[in-house]
Amino acid sequence: MNYKHIKHIIVLACTMYALTATPCSGQITDAKQQTDIPKTNQVQKLDDVEVKEKMGSPGLTTTPTAIAIEIDKLKTVGPQTSIIDVLKTSAVVDFRGDNSLDPGVDSIFLRGFDGKRFVTAVDGLTVQKTGGRKSSNIVDYSLLPTFMIKEVEILPGPHSALYDNKSIGGVINMVTKKPEYKDSLQPDVTTTAGFASNNTVNSTTTVQGGVQNFTYDLAYRYYQTDGYLRNSETKLETWYGRLGYLLPANGFVTISATTTDTKRQAPVNNPGAKNDYDSDYPTASGGAFDPYMQPTWNGDSYAYRLDAEQPTPLGKINLDATTSKENRKRAYYATPTDKSLTVMDTDWWTDSAKIQDEYNWTKNHVTTLGYDLAKLYDNGVIADDKNERVKKQGAYLQHNWTIVPSLTAQLGVRYEDVQILVTNQGQVKGRPDLVEREWDEFMPKSFLTYKMDDLATWLRDTSLSAGVSKIWRAPDYHGDYNPQGRPSGIYLEPEHGMGYDLILNRRLVKDISIKFDYSFYDIEDYMASNSSYAKFSAASVGSNRYSDYSVNLEEVYRHGIDIDLGGHIIDQLSFNLSYSWQKFENQGDEPAGQTELDQRAAHRVCVGLRYDVLADTSLLLDYTYQSDETIKVSEEVSNDVWDFREVKNDAYHTVDFSIQQKFPAVKGLLKDALVTVYVKNIFDEEYFDTTGFPASDRTFGTTVTLSF
Repeated sequence: MNYKHIKHIIVLACTMYALTATPCSGQITDAKQQTDIPKTNQVQKLDDVEVKEKMGSPGLTTTPTAIAIEIDKLKTVGPQTSIIDVLKTSAVVDFRGDNSLDPGVDSIFLRGFDGKRFVTAVDGLTVQKTGGRKSSNIVDYSLLPTFMIKEVEILPGPHSALYDNKSIGGVINMVTKKPEYKDSLQPDVTTTAGFASNNTVNSTTTVQGGVQNFTYDLAYRYYQTDGYLRNSETKLETWYGRLGYLLPANGFVTISATTTDTKRQAPVNNPGAKNDYDSDYPTASGGAFDPYMQPTWNGDSYAYRLDAEQPTPLGKINLDATTSKENRKRAYYATPTDKSLTVMDTDWWTDSAKIQDEYNWTKNHVTTLGYDLAKLYDNGVIADDKNERVKKQGAYLQHNWTIVPSLTAQLGVRYEDVQILVTNQGQVKGRPDLVEREWDEFMPKSFLTYKMDDLATWLRDTSLSAGVSKIWRAPDYHGDYNPQGRPSGIYLEPEHGMGYDLILNRRLVKDISIKFDYSFYDIEDYMASNSSYAKFSAASVGSNRYSDYSVNLEEVYRHGIDIDLGGHIIDQLSFNLSYSWQKFENQGDEPAGQTELDQRAAHRVCVGLRYDVLADTSLLLDYTYQSDETIKVSEEVSNDVWDFREVKNDAYHTVDFSIQQKFPAVKGLLKDALVTVYVKNIFDEEYFDTTGFPASDRTFGTTVTLSF
């Protein structure tokens, strides 16, 4: 961590002190003493409490509005090195990383939609940047480790007004752990160390503690792998720190800082040019790089964040704000003899904030009002300068209404204003070098749930839900408005349409539940790359140049079925099964509609079995299936130099297995110990990752977790 990072942390610490040093009326110095304060000095919340048995397998709970994954209760076959290892348990999440041993960048689809059309959020605040420059570059999932995440919520479709306009496919919201009062000054320390095939090393250490109302969290993570392919080594090193202060009435304020150093190699052809072959790695061909190029994709990142929550007589106020920077350098040798590196260096900055008020009028009426702002920068307009490329402002109002005990409605509206800056620099005649565009829209949202318990005895714990909401997405991503450096954003218009979800949720027996979701999305003016079919790219075209490099498809239909089934067969044996089917149909005659929409497997299945052989011994088995798909690879080798190819990926099955052994505590020394031994892809299934290169073969590993 360099001086600049330390300086920013000191500034944040001073800000926190300023926020907490001024005494408040009724404030106390010890959170435990809150129970001794006269009731007139406290914000009271008195609601009826309904206690119901959780439905689903341990760590996976299904409700009509979401799939909830509890990190501490979810048992995974391998270590939870990133949030990707948690998300892979659901078939609605399709891992599409360049390397199955690296969490990767924009490495998942949600319900068939890529990172442009679903939201990844932390505590409700969208993770985003302008993106572009080698793939989409919207979210680097290696920067989102699991050590501070309590729960992951997967919301279906565009039906919540609380999230960004691009939540067409849904939302993945990561809920972090809130600061807690500690009775003792002794901190909680947890350390995890693991080793696996391909010289893969994974270690994480967390320290959590507090001094009266002050709390702190520290974490360090190191991950390294040689990779399965030639020239695919990855090293990730993350430092994290958080300071918190507990406020009256269960409020809190925290500031956090994190920095990650990333070193990634890019896989190369094997054999490469002139049959350059290394027998230690599988054969791979057709890629953008040969071995002599030694391509890398290194970088670093930092982020600072403020989170605050305070119940008040006017509602529960939440404030979340973050500022971050990411850097990536694509470097390689252009020829076998020239040893001067070709480097493409990109910086992204993000400043975003969200303020929200949740007011409980009565137990039947809850209103949420909020505003969010995001400013996205990069150095793509004027080299080496920080340039604001996207500004997004959103305001929303959502009301949850229990109309009658059996019928609830979530009704909302979101307004969003999006401004972008398209780089032209003389490419399109008659247009300025920087073209400003702006759009805004109101988006009504609705989600109704009808509990059918009163209709018949056999319908107990059964509900039927319907979501009907407006879809709208402006071209707020570099790959939309400046793909491969072309100013196609001059001509693009926002996507718009309607999204429909019909959901049946039912408890079958004991805690075994099933959730069935049929969805239909009608999206007009769907943005798609048309570079392979563009006819207006020559300079002689004049004012219409690049008008067809990216296009708005007339209309796209998306049909989907998602099924989640899980619970305990017997007390010692639990299971979860998820199935996802999707079909995209282009209703127009644009050829880009075919190539843009066929890069998805129609069928995906994920099955997990967890068997507690003994009280402290568990067997874990995971099975996944994916039907055939076409992979279209588009990779930027250097500025304005791209590699395009297609790979046919046949249907494949994988099976993973592990044994977990928990050891008893040692009084005064060790609270908990867990040892996991695992093997992934037991039957050595052959299939391709999204680079079109072979995916990882059978791998073995072990992980030890100790808590003090």
